Amino acid sequence: MYKVLIADDEKNIRLGIQAMVKREFPSFETIVAADGKEALEHVGDFKPDIVITDIKMPQLDGIQMIKELQGLDKKPSIVILSGYDDFAYAKEAIKNRVKDYLLKPVNRVELSKTINTIIEELEHKHKIAEQHLEDFRASQLNYILLNPNLREVDLEDLYQKMQMEPYPDGYFVGILHTGGQVEGSDLLANMNQLLSSDKGIIPFIDKDDSVVIISGDPQVFTDVKDYLGRERHIAFSIGVSGRAHGLETLKSTYEQAQAAMKYHFLFPRCKVILFDNVKDKPEVSELPVDIINKLSNMLGTDRDTEIKSNLLRLLDFDYIANNDITYLETLNKEINDIIFKSFFSKLGEESLETFKLLNKMGNIYNFDNFHDYFHALEDLIMRIHEYNKQLKSVYSEQKYMDKAITYIRENYHKDLNLAVVSNYISLNYSYFSHMFKEYTGQNFVDYLKMVRVEGAKQLLKGSDYKVLEISEMVGYKNPKQFARVFREIEGISPKEYRELN
Repeated sequence: MYKVLIADDEKNIRLGIQAMVKREFPSFETIVAADGKEALEHVGDFKPDIVITDIKMPQLDGIQMIKELQGLDKKPSIVILSGYDDFAYAKEAIKNRVKDYLLKPVNRVELSKTINTIIEELEHKHKIAEQHLEDFRASQLNYILLNPNLREVDLEDLYQKMQMEPYPDGYFVGILHTGGQVEGSDLLANMNQLLSSDKGIIPFIDKDDSVVIISGDPQVFTDVKDYLGRERHIAFSIGVSGRAHGLETLKSTYEQAQAAMKYHFLFPRCKVILFDNVKDKPEVSELPVDIINKLSNMLGTDRDTEIKSNLLRLLDFDYIANNDITYLETLNKEINDIIFKSFFSKLGEESLETFKLLNKMGNIYNFDNFHDYFHALEDLIMRIHEYNKQLKSVYSEQKYMDKAITYIRENYHKDLNLAVVSNYISLNYSYFSHMFKEYTGQNFVDYLKMVRVEGAKQLLKGSDYKVLEISEMVGYKNPKQFARVFREIEGISPKEYRELN
């Protein structure tokens, strides 16, 4: 769909041209402007493909507007309208690469012919841009990888359009990943000579911004490893499929490379991992749910040593490394379901703020390697453990909350906040926030507002202090804020309350 901007200071003319365009080209989007200045204001957001403009207009005429348009990155095609058969205007228009010069009254056939000519030029340019083979291949290959139900005949047609020749001795797919350190396009540009299409190598960027390499020679992946090994600032890993025959299996071969790539999580020092070396690892169907449940039950007790020893049993690296990596993926999901989700569902959103690792723990590949994952998991479990222990202590000793309430009621006129009170009673900020709400039924801010308004009501009834003075006496430096909070709780202003009492 193309966009057309029409500028003319005569309303009937601009609306008439708009009607012509809509009738001849119903799929086009159009917009009108009364002069060159208004037209320029529309250009930024509307981004027209074609501009049809009058010559003589108030504020900014057509020629001036056209000159302004020449500074745009995406220059629209321009058609000049004029009621004057003046060669000087035509000459000025030609200087600014105007596509056509039409005299008023505009003839519908001529306008249609001009627009059709412009469309042909635009589409020709568009086709030339799409013909860049590497870009075309990248888009089509990603299309193939993202569409599992393509028919074999459709695949053959796509490969022909991409000018991809079959590999008589088979081919391999490699995925090169840098963990977001370097953009895939930049990495590909740096290896342009190494991954030359003259050598039968086809590189492209996939949806995850990883470099994908198709090659009939597996040596290319070693060459890439050696090249990147010299670039010491780049951390990378390469997963390589088994040998495949027939491009119709490209998607499944790509998935082999993805599967191989996962094992970099367990073996981070191994820069190139071959699918052939990991494909025969056994799958484990039974999970140690009993150990996970035992761990969950121990949290909040005095069994710190047992918790850590059971975690080591649960994540025995040797056992995990000798089995298919789906075992660790499923094990992590079970840990999240049994320990973390049940814990956070009990405590609500406040605990989510305290333990922001939860979302990260949902996927092991959010961590660089098994070592980082294990220590993050251990850290989160021990934090939950300590949290539970302190909760038990708080529940058993109501004096913490009584002490906090007393402190608030004695100091509400001061600059109080949750951190000040939690420090005063020596409790963790998040623990105290949760316990305070459990104990009072209100969050800290609402409770403090209530106490301050109670104090203000006593002063309004039993003293001659001005409302401004009372505001400061109950902890509000801003009298407008005091009045707003008072009305929020009591439904009337402080002044109205004093008059009623």
